[in-house]
Amino acid sequence: MKRQVLSHLHGNIPEIKRGYTLRIQLTYGIIMLVCAILAASSLQFCSDDQSASKAPGASSTAKSRALPQLWKSASSGKEYRVKIEGDRFTAEWTNIPPQAAKQGAYIRSECRRSGSRWIGTSRIFLPCALPDAKMKMCPMILRFEVDSISPDRITGGGEILRDFDCGSCEVRKTGWGPFRWAPKGQ
Repeated sequence: MKRQVLSHLHGNIPEIKRGYTLRIQLTYGIIMLVCAILAASSLQFCSDDQSASKAPGASSTAKSRALPQLWKSASSGKEYRVKIEGDRFTAEWTNIPPQAAKQGAYIRSECRRSGSRWIGTSRIFLPCALPDAKMKMCPMILRFEVDSISPDRITGGGEILRDFDCGSCEVRKTGWGPFRWAPKGQ
């Protein structure tokens, strides 16, 4: 069944059962959080590589220790565990709702440094509501970029779903959306 995901998330929801709307919002929030995590990681790598006076490995290690491990998306409320190792940035969704976790849901993002940014993808496995009130788990791979990483925020952007078919798990159209993460607890 074809879904207009963004219209559901921004309040322009056609008459759909309330449960479907909540599931679609949950799915969108998860996707945005993963994108945000990846974007944040990319920024940290950029900052690490721009340090001039230290050996390549030493700079990355020092900066990654100074950054918090847990980050929260300002837009979705999702929390991510961020790791930076060498030229690799990873983020994994940690506050997965129990029901989604039982079904194996995840958002895992990985980026590599490219110039002054971190560029990569998010691998996503999330529930999608079908018209018969059943849920189907759908895998996706979406682009994710980190523009800036500092101890108090990670910013970037990622692909967002504009048109998605839950029945076939087909991403038909995407857009680009910004994200901003802050350390958990701030």
